[in-house]
Amino acid sequence: MTRRNSAPKERFEAIEILLLWEGRVSRSRLLDLFNIHETLASRDIAGFRAEYPDACEPDSGSKSYVGSWSLRPTLTRGTFDEYQRLIGAIGSLDAVSAGVAVESIQVDATSIRHPLFAQIHRAMRLGRCIRVLYRSMSNPEAHERVIRPHSLIQTGPRWHIRAYCSKAEAFCDLNLGRISAVSASEDAVLPGLDRDVDWHRIVAVRLVPHRDLSAEQARMVREEYMGGTAATVFNVRAPIAKYLIQSFRAAIDPERERAPEHLLMVYQPEELPAVADIRRL
Repeated sequence: MTRRNSAPKERFEAIEILLLWEGRVSRSRLLDLFNIHETLASRDIAGFRAEYPDACEPDSGSKSYVGSWSLRPTLTRGTFDEYQRLIGAIGSLDAVSAGVAVESIQVDATSIRHPLFAQIHRAMRLGRCIRVLYRSMSNPEAHERVIRPHSLIQTGPRWHIRAYCSKAEAFCDLNLGRISAVSASEDAVLPGLDRDVDWHRIVAVRLVPHRDLSAEQARMVREEYMGGTAATVFNVRAPIAKYLIQSFRAAIDPERERAPEHLLMVYQPEELPAVADIRRL
């Protein structure tokens, strides 16, 4: 992510957002986000602590400050989209300069509270296991799972975490919006990122015009999506492929998924690994 210039007010808001959603803030984290000198980053944190002394406390084990139990949104609304904008996961229309009116239908459908996310973020950062209350389409009642999360996945309006799950006895993707409680699981020992073979596997997803399109329609689609070439190819992690295919509404089974509802289709989907199957979403 490109560091950006900022005003003091924006950096104070960023400090609060980081404390809420990541559970901690440090000089180095501010330097990741903003194009400022380290002296100014230290001054910002000191100024924030002076203004809001109950918001955070020093972490003796690192050069950072952790959110206190009494931390509440004061400068911000405490919503997940604020965190997304801060880390650059979604753009802001305020930064768009098109010379004409611009509107966007980009929305966020992830409903999760910052205390839960902060615990998940900490577990990923430290490589630890946690217990979560989770709901799924196959089991919509809240049930406990012990997981070891390692990565965040943004999939359009939703967010997932990639984790090893003791219940599934495998690595899988869990919808952040379906987690209702998080607690530590210090005694659990589960595989981590280095054991997630599918995550480290890069696959090529090749999208082509749907075979039902006329020659003229196919040429238009190639110009729109592929710069006039025969196909567009994305090299992505194997578990990410299904989300990419879904975002383009590309047909996996062109006999059943017909045009014009589907303008694109996946070329030779049978060559993709099972973890990339969109029907497993």
